[in-house]
Amino acid sequence: MHCFVARQAILDNQGNPQGYELLFRLGLDNRFPDIEAELATRRLMAEQFLTQKIEELVGESLCFVNFPDSLLREGLAAGLHQPQLVIEILEDATPDQKLLVCVKQLKRQGLKVALDDHIPNPSWDEFLPLVDFIKLDLRQTSMADCARLIERCRCYPALRFIAEKVETLDEFAAAQAAGFDLFQGYYFQQPQVISRRILTTSEMMAFELMSTVNSNEVDFNKLTALFNRDLSLTYNLLRYVNSLHAGTRQQKVDNLRGALVYLGQKQLKRFTALVMTAYISENKGIELQRLSMVRAKWCELLAEKVCPALKEDAFMCGLFSLLDVLLELPMEEVVAHIPLTEPIRQALLERKGPLGFLMSLIKDHEQANWTRLQQRLDFIKLSETFSSQCYEEAIQWCRRLNDNH
Repeated sequence: MHCFVARQAILDNQGNPQGYELLFRLGLDNRFPDIEAELATRRLMAEQFLTQKIEELVGESLCFVNFPDSLLREGLAAGLHQPQLVIEILEDATPDQKLLVCVKQLKRQGLKVALDDHIPNPSWDEFLPLVDFIKLDLRQTSMADCARLIERCRCYPALRFIAEKVETLDEFAAAQAAGFDLFQGYYFQQPQVISRRILTTSEMMAFELMSTVNSNEVDFNKLTALFNRDLSLTYNLLRYVNSLHAGTRQQKVDNLRGALVYLGQKQLKRFTALVMTAYISENKGIELQRLSMVRAKWCELLAEKVCPALKEDAFMCGLFSLLDVLLELPMEEVVAHIPLTEPIRQALLERKGPLGFLMSLIKDHEQANWTRLQQRLDFIKLSETFSSQCYEEAIQWCRRLNDNH
C-alpha cells in the first residue's frame, strides 16, 4: 500500500535545509485531512518512522512532527528512539508539571523538543532550558515581539528560533534582522506531498516468518506464536501440509504445532516463501503471483539438470524474482530484508552465477527471444524440448497448488 506525507523544509540563512516538518496526508491533495490530530500523528509516526527508514525521506536532516498534548502525556513520544525526531509541542498544550515531567523524560532519551506557534507566556519559562527550538508564527506574533523574545532568551545558547510562515523577501530579511536562526514558509517552499510504498501488516508478517524459518535452529514456540496471529495463515498451512501427503495413508495433520513439526525447516522455508509472495501480491492481482510460482518451479526443474546442488536455491530465486515489481522497490532494498544465500543474491541483484544464468534463460523464453534462448540452451547442453517440458510442468504444478489452496 501507499502512504502520503507532506514535508516542508526548514532552512538556515544561506538557504540550506536543516530539517523538515512532516505533515500527515491521506492522498496527493495537499491539505490536512478531516481526521483527529492524535490519529494523524499516530499514523504519521507508524508510516514514516516505524515501517521504513526515515533517512530515505529526509536524509540526515531533522524531522519536526506535531505531537498533541494528549499523546505527550500518554507517553507515545517517550517510546520512540529516533535521533532525528523533533517533538513539536503545540500551542494549545497545558504547561503544567505533568507536561514538564514528560519533556524531561524526552530529553533524557536524547530527543529534541520544539515549542510550536509559541505565544510568550511566563507559564512556559520553566520549559525554556529544556527546549531546543521555538517556532514563532509571523502571522500571529509581531516582528518586534519576536525580537524581544529572542533577545530575552540569549541566556539559553542552545535554543534556536524558527520563523514560520515567511512569505516574502522582506519578511525573510526582517526575520534575519530580528535574530531568527532558521526559516520556514512559502517564500522558500510549499509543503511537498510524497507518496511512499509501505509494507502491509500481512507483508510484514511474511518477512518476519521468513527471518524466523531461516534461523540456524527453528524456534517452534516463536513460530507457533507467529502463526497464531494470523488465522488465514494457519488455515493455509494445514491445507498445504495435508496436500503434501494427499493420496497416502498418513493421518491428516489437524493442529498447528504438529503441522510445523511435520514440515520441518526445509519445507517451512518453501511454504513461507510461497506465503510471502501471495501476501505481497494480494493488491497486485493474481497474475504476478502465478508468474512468480511458475518461475520458481521452472527454475528448480532446470537446476536439477544443470546444477543439482542449487535446486532449493533455484526455487527461491524464481519465486522472489518479481518482488521488486510487487513491492515497487529496488531489488537492492528488497533483498536487504530477506535472509538469502549468496547464489540467490547474486542472481537477483546482478544476474550472475548459475542461478542468474537460469533466470536469464527463463526471461528469454517469456519474452520470446528465441535466438538468445537457443544459445543459452546450447551452452548448458539442454534441448529446447526439455526446456519447454519444464515450463509446462511448472504451469501444471502451479495450477495444482492453487487448487489445493
